[in-house]
Amino acid sequence: MATPALFFNALAIVLGSFQYGYHIGELNSPQKVITTCPDPPYPDPSTLGEHLNDWIETDGSLPTCISMTNSEWSVLVATLTLGGLLGALFVGSRLADRFGRRNALLLNNVPLALGSLVMGCASTYWAMLAGRFVLGIGCGAVTVIVPMFLAEVSPPELRGSLGVMNQLGIVVGILFSQVLGLYFSTPSGWRIILITGVVLSVLQFFLLPFCVESPRFLALQPGGAARAKRALQILRGRQDVTKEIRDWTRQDDRAVVAEEEGQVGSPLMNESSDPLLVGGAGAGGEEQPLQQKAFNALNSGRGLSVIEFVSLPRYRRPALILLLVQLSQQLSGINGVIFYSTAIMSQILPSSGAMITVYISIVNTIMTLISAYLMDRAPRRTLLLSSSVAMATSSFVLAGSLNYEIPMLSAFSIIAFVASFAIGLGPIPFLIIPEVVDTTAVASASAFALSVNFTMNFIVSALFLKLQEWWGGNVFYLFFAMLAGLTVAMNKVIPETKGKTVEEVARSWQPSHIH
Repeated sequence: MATPALFFNALAIVLGSFQYGYHIGELNSPQKVITTCPDPPYPDPSTLGEHLNDWIETDGSLPTCISMTNSEWSVLVATLTLGGLLGALFVGSRLADRFGRRNALLLNNVPLALGSLVMGCASTYWAMLAGRFVLGIGCGAVTVIVPMFLAEVSPPELRGSLGVMNQLGIVVGILFSQVLGLYFSTPSGWRIILITGVVLSVLQFFLLPFCVESPRFLALQPGGAARAKRALQILRGRQDVTKEIRDWTRQDDRAVVAEEEGQVGSPLMNESSDPLLVGGAGAGGEEQPLQQKAFNALNSGRGLSVIEFVSLPRYRRPALILLLVQLSQQLSGINGVIFYSTAIMSQILPSSGAMITVYISIVNTIMTLISAYLMDRAPRRTLLLSSSVAMATSSFVLAGSLNYEIPMLSAFSIIAFVASFAIGLGPIPFLIIPEVVDTTAVASASAFALSVNFTMNFIVSALFLKLQEWWGGNVFYLFFAMLAGLTVAMNKVIPETKGKTVEEVARSWQPSHIH
């Protein structure tokens, strides 16, 4: 049941995702006004005359543009994901496991605010890069902490709907930045778009102290049962929560035992019969110390490291699942569209590119709301595969319509592409993380999955404009081919997780259950 306390906590948490989405979209609309300076970029003042104010303020404080090539702009945009890789892999999980989910999110507002401030006050390309990188660190940490936090405060019957709030926060943040871009993409206004990020960080910083810490995190701490019970009572609005706390521990313990039994030859996860689990580690092999670390971590409240997560044979199937869904999300080309939709559509609809970008964000938001409704009603696996097939189809049509310059079909297919993303490939790669691993490994699994996400995101966003310059609309044929191949792989490997405990999902690794 959704209580006012749960609703408030979820909104405060999702402000982190909102900030991530905002920073994804903030540079889309103002690209031209930021990068295009009067020729020559450094004119002789004696011949410039009254045009001096076109590119530098009269007091000489901050330039109204920072000249960049397309390649330099692509690197600037992609630097968010480079910082995100660092944040996801080394910052988010460590903060969350050491300080708790709430305090980690609280501290993470420091790089988010600092990066926005540096970008908003930048006068050189290198200062913009530095600010974007710092922002990326905060955004990477957000993508680890927020899905984990939402999953751990959600009641079982709302786990899917609240899990989608992470993606909803991202897309609403993108929409907000695009709307601001319509009004402030001017020589004197683009810095307002960048500085707004500071306001968002301050807002979350003051809201989070009124939230409770994750009850599941508290329950794993030595002597934390009483604090976990109190936090859960606040969230659920009732006193009797003992059974839910007991179920957490039982599910995590049984998931570990069920998966460990597979390492010693039980029918559940027999390595000899499942090639995806073969790795040369048997019951008495060299992996035993790491297996023991897993049990010790579960009992002591210490999370696994990323290296331990990818090294333990019992996590190989979850690691493969997370690898596939994150690769599918990024190699679909979604961030090429989100980062550069204005540039893409301006080529065939010069006067409407920015407005189409806003329409894309509106459709993305509406479809994400529909996804929130569907997530606890339709099978996750079906939504994921349907979304992937629809995106691949839309990508194929978009490529052809751009090549043959069919404006309305291009606009329709790019909106369909984003809408298809919103119902499956958008939310599920984040939502599925705590559904395929036990609580002890959630932070490290999130860091692993999102490091893959940010690496691919960086590659796509850094190369997209150059690939489009070389190949035109054919770049979307490339995304179609990659997504089609990954969809086939997901169909073979991804299990159904809706309404199942981690233990039940682990049992689906058996050969007889693999799709």
